[in-house]
Amino acid sequence: MLSFKRFLGIILTIVILSVIFLIYNINEIRPASVHNQTDLGQEKEFIEAGQVDEGERTRVWLLGKSESEPYRQIYDNVWQFCADLHLTVVEENRLDLSKTEERDLVIFCDAAVGRYADLTELEEFIAGGGRVILAAGNGEPGLWPLLGIQENSAVENYHNLLFEKPLLPVQPEQVYYGGDSASARLVLSDDASVYIRDAITNVPILYTRACQKGYVCLINGTFLSDIRCLGLLTGAAGTVLPDFIYPILGVKSVFLDDFQMFTAADDELCRRVYGYSTQGFIRDVLWPAFQGASLRTDTPYTSSILAAASSADSFGAVGEELFTVICKSALQFGWELVYAADCSEAEKLVFNRDFIEQFPTVFTNYTIQGLALESDNFFPEMLAVPGGAEIKFVRGLLTSQEARLSWQEGLTVFPAATVGNSIDDGNLFLMYSVVGAYGLVSHVFDVSLLITKDEQNGAWDFDKRHIGIFESEVLAKVPWLEGKTLSQTAENVRSYQDLAWGWTKSDNRLELNCSGAVRGQAFFYHTAGRIVRAEGLTYQEIGNGYYLLRVQESKGVIMLEVGK
Repeated sequence: MLSFKRFLGIILTIVILSVIFLIYNINEIRPASVHNQTDLGQEKEFIEAGQVDEGERTRVWLLGKSESEPYRQIYDNVWQFCADLHLTVVEENRLDLSKTEERDLVIFCDAAVGRYADLTELEEFIAGGGRVILAAGNGEPGLWPLLGIQENSAVENYHNLLFEKPLLPVQPEQVYYGGDSASARLVLSDDASVYIRDAITNVPILYTRACQKGYVCLINGTFLSDIRCLGLLTGAAGTVLPDFIYPILGVKSVFLDDFQMFTAADDELCRRVYGYSTQGFIRDVLWPAFQGASLRTDTPYTSSILAAASSADSFGAVGEELFTVICKSALQFGWELVYAADCSEAEKLVFNRDFIEQFPTVFTNYTIQGLALESDNFFPEMLAVPGGAEIKFVRGLLTSQEARLSWQEGLTVFPAATVGNSIDDGNLFLMYSVVGAYGLVSHVFDVSLLITKDEQNGAWDFDKRHIGIFESEVLAKVPWLEGKTLSQTAENVRSYQDLAWGWTKSDNRLELNCSGAVRGQAFFYHTAGRIVRAEGLTYQEIGNGYYLLRVQESKGVIMLEVGK
């Protein structure tokens, strides 16, 4: 039998442990003292603004402004992208080759090239050293010999893309494309260099062909009608130009929409399919999966709750205990909490006042300053959140005409490039393309849809595989992009929008000049050479002929290996 003294010792130990666990559980529910996300970290210094000589910065001749779709959309997307890169764009109804220079890049956005240039003169221009991209396919039989086309037949949609040569900074061997390509069935001569082809039919999707001193590249189809496919354009430019430098955002961001919202139907399904309550499932299964991916890839998340919609019926229930625990955990990892908005018309806009009023009582030291758009609809009324919150950061959409990428009057709009819980149904290709075009990963998961598939089936067993694909095939492949929350992207957007830049190259020495950019502004440099030394900037070889440059001074110098 136990002595009375030992018995008292055991009782005392149990009491002490119980108190410890009680305190721990209380602290897990109660929020710790937190600060505004935008107060964390020291703002980077901007390079002083000054006059910059454009030097050898690529000048683009843009032709093919058609009134018919999809060519009008291709033209608009290419124009917008050239504006994003601060390239000098010459818009003409017809190409005047007497005004072009060898370093210029000529881009046709209509398949009917003969409407905008004399085909014989164009062939002579390329033979003399010109660089031309046909960005919308080619319907001109007169150019087929130049393009190495031996057969050109029916237009079809090709979805299974096989990468045969390095084109993008990060690329798969094979990937699915979910859109309509409208690609012609081509048979090429043996001297054409194919970078992408259809994996099933072998139809070339993107290829180049040398013509004496110059190069021509054909993007076979209407891919560029989707601005997220513009990585094909930067990849094409890298195939025809000896050196191609362009600014990028240099950021990776992940957004978790509607994380803490659920319904009674969700709860019933969770118990039936997973053996958890909804709160338990989110806390013990779903949340740790996202936490792990974030920590392993150094990618902070931005989590949102729907606060503005077209109807009050859109606002689901928010479990206070779960909300507190999850949000506290997010803030401890340096993540960010923002409002979300999904409204079609300003006249129908309603706010989730219960949640907006409840939030500051739970998180007394945290002020929400961000708004995530869940559609491409945006109007200023969305910024007028009740309670006096000042919205300084908006997550828009890269495909939006109204809110895609801007910094003005203290309001930053940062784009989500891809959206959806399924990754390998077309999103993966778009992610690789956006990395090539904008140096950007910016994806949105709708977490509320990860719980349920329909009234009878759960979605988690399917969707957790896609989270794994996103981590291993995207986030883990771009460790050289800076992981940032919505508010932390403000400097990147401002720098990308306001910078002036130019470059010159002489033998094995390349000079990059910048003005008005943040220190650390990123560039991609595509070259067949090899950098051996640099001053005023950092460089990192990331593969497939690409270097990531980050400027530290207004002037950076790169020394290339002699003979390259």
